[in-house]
Order: sequence, then structure tokens, then C-alpha cells
Amino acid sequence: FKWIKGALIGMGSFGCVYLGLNSITGELMAIKQVELPTGQSANEQRKKSMLDALQREISLLQELHHENIVQYLGSQHDEETLNIFLEYVPGGSVATMLNNYGPLEETLVRSFNRQILQGLNYLHEKDIIHRDIKGANVLVDNKGGIKISDFGISKKVEDQIMATASVSRPSLQGSVFWMAPEVVKQTSYTSKADIWSLGCLIVEMFTGTHPYPQFTQMQAIFKV
Repeated sequence: FKWIKGALIGMGSFGCVYLGLNSITGELMAIKQVELPTGQSANEQRKKSMLDALQREISLLQELHHENIVQYLGSQHDEETLNIFLEYVPGGSVATMLNNYGPLEETLVRSFNRQILQGLNYLHEKDIIHRDIKGANVLVDNKGGIKISDFGISKKVEDQIMATASVSRPSLQGSVFWMAPEVVKQTSYTSKADIWSLGCLIVEMFTGTHPYPQFTQMQAIFKV
């Protein structure tokens, strides 16, 4: 379909997120855009890892259809960039909401928590572990509806258990302040890791920050 790129609305480890317009239907979209690697330099290798993450995200999102999961709308690429088209959620993230309005009331935290759990239950029934649940990756629409986003490091697993260390060590990916201990230690873990991260997100929603504000990320690795 034809589309028009609009304003920059976010930055990620992979690249940029733009507001986009489907010029046929008038639908607004969020467009994740990453430059494609063209050589073998360190920077090009970094681009390749970003591209791999986005390709994983596409393969997962294609099979997800739930009211609490950001909807995948399609993708396109040319010689220079890969574009992923996603449902546009106008309210921004929970993290942005906390920055703008401060800690949330218990009633709202309960509502958000219930919706996140509904989304996670759907993912876990499909043997998908999100691995990066935090305020920045949970979006809010303009009616208080929750959408889980950012599946770049999610994993689809067999038998609900990540590969044991004897086969391949799960990589330390995600945001340390929200990580379960078994993820930080890179031992075997299950979908329960997402529930730990949700607990950290609940602390974030009540206080405005993650559970370990006194620690650097490196310190948190040894404290969790």
C-alpha cells in the first residue's frame, strides 16, 4: 500500500519510529524503520543485529491478534530500509505517562495490570515469552486501553522452557531493572519471567520509577 512518513515519535535501539499515513485508507500507523546493512564494518554488523531483531518481531507479530497486543499491519523494504507498520497507539507509553503525570492511582494501576495480564496470558498460551515488559514497552490508547509492544527480543519457546545452559545460554537481553533473577543469571527460565517483570512494572506505576533507583544497571545485575 502507499504511505506517507510523518513526524518522528520515538527512538529505539533498532532505529526510529515515525507516524505514518496510509494514503489509501487514511489510517494512521506507527512505522518502525531501520537501515539495512550494506557492508561488513562494526556499524554494519550492528545494523544486521537490529535487522535480525526486527525480522523476529515480524515473524511473531504476524500470528498475534489480541486487543492488548499492538497489531501488526505489514512491512516493506527497499535497498536501504526496512519498515514495519504497526497500530498507532495515540496515548504513548506508560513510562511517558509517568513522566508527564507522576505515579498512578491504585484504581488505574489495577486496570492496567489486568489488561497486561490478559495480553501476557495470550502470549504465554502461544509459548511466547516477551522478556522486556516495562513501562516503555506498554502503550496506552486514548481511552485507557493497554497494548503490549516491542517484541524485538521476545522468544517463542518449546515446552515453555528456555534452552538449558548445556545447549545454549539464553542471552542477557532486556532491561535489567525489570528482569527476573533467572534471566539476569542466564539460567533456564519460563514465562514466569514476564510475571516478575510485571511486578517491577507495578512498582514503577506506583512510584514513578523502577524498583532499584539507587543502583546503576551494573549494580542491579548483582543485586537482583
